[in-house]
Amino acid sequence: MSSRMRISLVTLFVALLATVSNAQEGGRGPVSYAVPNPTYVTVPLEITVNRPAAEVWKAVGKYCDIGEWLQAPCTIQSGDGGVGTVRSVGGEVLVGKTELSYTYAQRVRTDRPYNLYHGTIEARPATPTTSKLLYTLVYDNSMLADDGARQKDKEQRSAMFTRALQNMKTLAEGGTLPPAPARGGGPGAAPVPYAIPNPTYAIIPLEITVNRPAAEVWKRVGKFCDIGEWLQAPCTIVSGNGGVGSRRTVGGAVNVAETELSLIYAQRVRMDQPYNFWHGTIEARPLTATTSKLLYTLLYDNSMLPDDAAREKDKEQRTAMFTRALQNMKTLAEGGTLPPAPARGDGR
Repeated sequence: MSSRMRISLVTLFVALLATVSNAQEGGRGPVSYAVPNPTYVTVPLEITVNRPAAEVWKAVGKYCDIGEWLQAPCTIQSGDGGVGTVRSVGGEVLVGKTELSYTYAQRVRTDRPYNLYHGTIEARPATPTTSKLLYTLVYDNSMLADDGARQKDKEQRSAMFTRALQNMKTLAEGGTLPPAPARGGGPGAAPVPYAIPNPTYAIIPLEITVNRPAAEVWKRVGKFCDIGEWLQAPCTIVSGNGGVGSRRTVGGAVNVAETELSLIYAQRVRMDQPYNFWHGTIEARPLTATTSKLLYTLLYDNSMLPDDAAREKDKEQRTAMFTRALQNMKTLAEGGTLPPAPARGDGR
């Protein structure tokens, strides 16, 4: 690599790192969020299925299989069923995916505060012939009126998705569902417009091979605030214990999903800019008994950028920054030491 190219990459990294740092709560200058004091509640549900996890996932894990097990008609509105795909149910976007899980999120609408609603479905092996289906919801309930309303809301969601899990189990084990409950008569209300009606989701898939087992890799670099070390940007946990629903200073990000070897984070809606739906997925995936892959997938809406040239430049800068982050993760996971972080400029 030429010295000019090295300087260019460092410059790009410093510029993007400054952006991340400026988005930190408690950093240089306050960040104004649309919901300043969220309270993230999680609803963790699971059920045992008498089938291997791979078979379960094949039966119920496609993005529009929700149409069958939730008994609500589903069509793919854009995308191929992978990251960035939008489905008709809730207008939801697939924001992260592993081999046996996916996470979806709802978009910002114009008539209500954004509650950062995310759902994660996972088939987890238990034995060679059995598995667990896990369904985890996370959302902000701070805009509800009082504790009574919050409890009622949580109970309703728990009941709805407990039934969905039971339906998934039935389908995965080869059974037939009973008729769907009656949904009430008459047409529903007209859909409320989205804050960004025509998003264009950019996806940046990155990966690197690590000469360590996946479990060791994840233990070393997979905690929610480990980003402070491998991105070389100071990180503290603002709320939570580091698990789903936790917030950190870097980017004001929220941990919205976890599996045993992956996590997904999302950024919150800010008052000073359109919401670009930023999500990052990090996963350690086994290759052999002694090696693994680290995967880092970014998803965001670039429709607010002025033209194709700006979108391409933005994508190149993000790719450079997180390629370096992956290299740092590999170095740490293999027992190495990172070089000093690039200088951050004039301190602004």
